[in-house]
Amino acid sequence: MESGLSMTSRAEITTKYAKAYVKTSKKDRGQILDQVVEVTGWSRDNARRRLTAAAKRPPGSGRSVAKRARKPRTPKYSYDTLKVLQKVWAASGGQCGKYLAASMAIQLDGLERHGELVVGRDRYSPEVREELLAMSAASIDRYLRPAKASASNRVARSRSGCSSVATTKARWTPCSTRSWM
Repeated sequence: MESGLSMTSRAEITTKYAKAYVKTSKKDRGQILDQVVEVTGWSRDNARRRLTAAAKRPPGSGRSVAKRARKPRTPKYSYDTLKVLQKVWAASGGQCGKYLAASMAIQLDGLERHGELVVGRDRYSPEVREELLAMSAASIDRYLRPAKASASNRVARSRSGCSSVATTKARWTPCSTRSWM
């Protein structure tokens, strides 16, 4: 007896009935089990097993539909550091986080030498410099994600009539550092 429901729909139904199934008496469990069997088309044994398993699962795990919202990460670096990082990234030609982390000291020295970064102007300070030098490649990529997305959208919009396959490919091209060693 096959039902026309998708697996997602069946998971929703199982999640909906699971808590009530576990809390009720044995007599009422039979009625709930009959309803689930009728709707999903499963055997009674399968429905019973899935209802008890769904009741034990915390929300958000497995195929459960009601997922908990992820707690946002608290920012480790200051807003000034983020703005200066975006400026350094733009000046470097949009390097990936691995290259930018490895060359951050050189980039900062060059920008300071040419007057692009001056202490006390445009949010740049010795504390910001220390934070930038301590930042890992993964953090650089994470903090630059919005800037990279808006930059790739501008490139895609500027190419009227062209698909954005090139920008998507460039966005997901892995950055290799094997040649450095």
